[in-house]
Amino acid sequence: MTPEDLIDELRKKVVLAPGEAELEAALDDLQSALQEHREYLESVSADYLLSLPFAIRKRLDRVHETYARAAAA
Repeated sequence: MTPEDLIDELRKKVVLAPGEAELEAALDDLQSALQEHREYLESVSADYLLSLPFAIRKRLDRVHETYARAAAA
């Protein structure tokens, strides 16, 4: 089962939870699965970015800085 499949199943479990206790347990499971998947995606993207040539990484840093300044304004 892929992480996406697990998250989908847990989402369904949350929606169909018959009571408060089941809902809380399902939400905890879903939050944990989402956190693990986010950490995995961050790791994969970091590895990918580190594998890019330095010039491309430098350009991406400038783009990120530009967006960060625009978002802060």
